[in-house]
Amino acid sequence: MNELLSNVDAGLPLVLVLLALLGLRMRLSPRAWLFIAAPPQRVFDLLDLRDGDRQRWHRTDVSVALTDPASKTYTIRYASTGSAGTPRVFHAAFRVAEHQPPRRLVLERAGLEGKSLNNELLSIVGDLTPEGDGTRLTLTYHWGPRPLIAQLLARTDLWGSIYRLKSVAETGTASTRADSWISAGVALVTGLVTLGAFCLLFGWTVAVLIAAALFVHEFGHLLAFRMAGQPWGRLVFLPFLGALAVPRQAYETQGESVFSALMGPGFSLVLPALAVIALWTGAASALWLTQLGMVAAVLNLFNLLPVEPLDGGVALRSVFQRLLGASARFALIAAGALLCLAGWIIKEPLLMVFGGLSIAVNFRPRAIDVGLTPLGGLGVALSVAFYVLIAALHITAIGVLRGA
Repeated sequence: MNELLSNVDAGLPLVLVLLALLGLRMRLSPRAWLFIAAPPQRVFDLLDLRDGDRQRWHRTDVSVALTDPASKTYTIRYASTGSAGTPRVFHAAFRVAEHQPPRRLVLERAGLEGKSLNNELLSIVGDLTPEGDGTRLTLTYHWGPRPLIAQLLARTDLWGSIYRLKSVAETGTASTRADSWISAGVALVTGLVTLGAFCLLFGWTVAVLIAAALFVHEFGHLLAFRMAGQPWGRLVFLPFLGALAVPRQAYETQGESVFSALMGPGFSLVLPALAVIALWTGAASALWLTQLGMVAAVLNLFNLLPVEPLDGGVALRSVFQRLLGASARFALIAAGALLCLAGWIIKEPLLMVFGGLSIAVNFRPRAIDVGLTPLGGLGVALSVAFYVLIAALHITAIGVLRGA
């Protein structure tokens, strides 16, 4: 464990730069273009907003209602079935700013006056050009300031949307196949880049073990999304940092948030467990399984540290919010300060970095888990119990594997 952390420390300046870049927010206007084997009017009608329109996008029902005829403002309602069978509902209002069928459509977001534009879709521009027996569609999304990872996901979502439009225009049915391939492609490309980055720090053998451990960890998060009634989320690997699983829909409850956070390190217990079993049975694969199990246990134990944005901090954030309300940020600041102190005592800069990050995130008052159904007393107890259990099992596995 110490050797792994010391190698990370060697690349600490680069890690700090990457963390800063991940937090950098910028406006963006991603653009996608595609040939669709359908006439322009058919494609334009799919983009256009009309009162009473209803569509089905995989698991989501989309309906349109004219809410202000004078300004040509429409409200789009997105309803997806949640884990309890109840719909998850999201509304977005758009004003028709330019309407030139079947050539051009511009929709501008409405109802954001006085609100933050961060992570908000501000406008949609569709340009259609006849091409042979079909249409060349260029679709542009204009977003408010988004962090780096969200910028990548915005482009991924845009290409998924334009391929879905293509399938509806050509077959009458919305297909998510292209979206799944795009998501897999993003995970593969970012995974290969991340593998190469870890090779620079640790060499090929350890880099492959880290990549495998990260994949299993993030698959635990993806599985949690599905168990909560969501579609499969998106997986993005981060060079020199790790990986990130992103849900497609917002959580409904604090319980879902905690469950999703703990499922990463919880599901990853399968790797050290397999390693321990291989040792006990004397299997031929015991050596590489021991290495994989050790790497997974170290990474997950670090990820359980009670500071954001690590999974342990995300899970305990909801617990603190339920117990302390608006004072939860002080508990998170205290956790960050303790981690900084621990890093100073054992001379581990990486601990000080994440402790300082937790302090910085919570230094100003902020709302935590806004709109989520809070944990009950039993939920708090179970969350803490599972957190402690998962951490204890990883510590035990490290002890067993280190003594092998």
